[in-house]
Amino acid sequence: MPTNPSVRWRALGSAALVGATLATASPAQASSGIESPSVGVVRLGRGGAWLARADDPLAFFVNPAAMVTQPSGVHLGAHLMFLRQCFDRRNVDGEPVAPGRDLAAPPDEVCGDAAPFPNPQLGAVFRLHKRFALGVGTVSPHAAGTVEWPETMSYTNRFGVDADHPAPQRYLLMHREALVAFPTLSAAVAITKDLSVGAGFVWGLASLETSNMTEAISIIRGDPQPDDHHNDIRATISGFDAFVPGLVASAMWAPHRRVDLAGWYRWSDAIRTTTDLYAQADYYADNGQVNTAVINDPANITDAKNAGTFELAIPMEAMVAIRYRHPRRNPRPQDFITQHRGWARDSMSEDLFDIELDLTWANNSAVEAVVIRFDEAIQINGTPGFVPKNADVPHHWRDVLGVRLGGDYVPIPDLLALRVGGFFESQGVDDEYLNLDFHAGGKVGVAGGATVRLGPVDISAAYQHTFFLTLDNGGAGLVKTISGDATTVDFRTRQTVNGGSATASLDEVALGATVHF
Repeated sequence: MPTNPSVRWRALGSAALVGATLATASPAQASSGIESPSVGVVRLGRGGAWLARADDPLAFFVNPAAMVTQPSGVHLGAHLMFLRQCFDRRNVDGEPVAPGRDLAAPPDEVCGDAAPFPNPQLGAVFRLHKRFALGVGTVSPHAAGTVEWPETMSYTNRFGVDADHPAPQRYLLMHREALVAFPTLSAAVAITKDLSVGAGFVWGLASLETSNMTEAISIIRGDPQPDDHHNDIRATISGFDAFVPGLVASAMWAPHRRVDLAGWYRWSDAIRTTTDLYAQADYYADNGQVNTAVINDPANITDAKNAGTFELAIPMEAMVAIRYRHPRRNPRPQDFITQHRGWARDSMSEDLFDIELDLTWANNSAVEAVVIRFDEAIQINGTPGFVPKNADVPHHWRDVLGVRLGGDYVPIPDLLALRVGGFFESQGVDDEYLNLDFHAGGKVGVAGGATVRLGPVDISAAYQHTFFLTLDNGGAGLVKTISGDATTVDFRTRQTVNGGSATASLDEVALGATVHF
């Protein structure tokens, strides 16, 4: 145990800052492989297999080359996302981890509360010439934006009385609120009727706020090393990046009247922002309950504006697709198709069915660490300590590969289309680095949907369920939070804080409308 009180508290403030930034990973990842993959109502109903079809204005982002294969139109849609995440914390002996100070260990897993999250999309395509189209709109990352994890759990203590105890996931995540959008302007050119290319400029915006706990000191108390909640503090960091530049590019080719091929690529700059810090010291009392009187004392509150910066890479992505479409005999498309004289297509009136296979790749291994830097001489109130300058957090993600298969069947031409699809994505992180920022295990999804056409208006609905494969490191996690104890290595806790298993599931309901003209 350190004898110098300044040593004890030296890294205390930065501890919460470093751990809290882990929660920013999910919002930053846009459409990468660590998300459920389907942005867009029709795309969702096909399990994400929509790249080569791309027949509504969301093509401005998903496949800009496809804008010259569809009529002009405007699309407005939204997904209502129901995310559930749970964490069962264990040590290397397979036992639940007690919060310290002779408090009992939790008997059950702890779960986050993600309120139903609306994920909107807006897009428009304008055919300015038979060979040229412009598209504009905005999409958001396909992940829940606000998640709350508990500060405490109520369960029976060693005296047989129900009482509040510090929640076991507190060092990983307690609160996350994110708003990320990618406004995009795209253009497409038809080289021939069967070959087109397109590209778009993305102006990203990101607003992030996240909170977690950290450990002030790390006294050696046994093997495996337990927690000690007594000197925990809660810290919140927040920031806003007004310019995250990026680009999307794609190409489409129809080598046969029944076959479409497509390829898509996305690059984005990293999210970079200054961060504000709000910290509350001595958060828990010895009995494990929130120490309300102390944490709200101004002497224990640190409120520092522009306290530092962080940077998080957004991985590159690529997709390729092949689609088979089975044309109807003697189709009778509407005027918004025929006016383009063979330079636009319409699956609702021209095809009996189609089936598509997409292969995906996301360069998630680019996120080796969250890069965090803080200004010097920022003192944590109530302590003699200061925030250190370097507080990088290793993440160790790995590349993700995926496959998506889906299709449409049109039983009533120009009126009703039914669709179904599914996808699989590989695991995006080693179990030893599981975290609660986003469940990066392998994913399996099943989906279905329908479109009803009313004149020039298509109204679409879809549902998708995503199964997240369990991440389980058997208690041998490798994530540690910062400690104020100078006898530890690099001011990290002696114990890991992510041992155990993480589960998740996601249900989505989507509704949208496209007006063609």
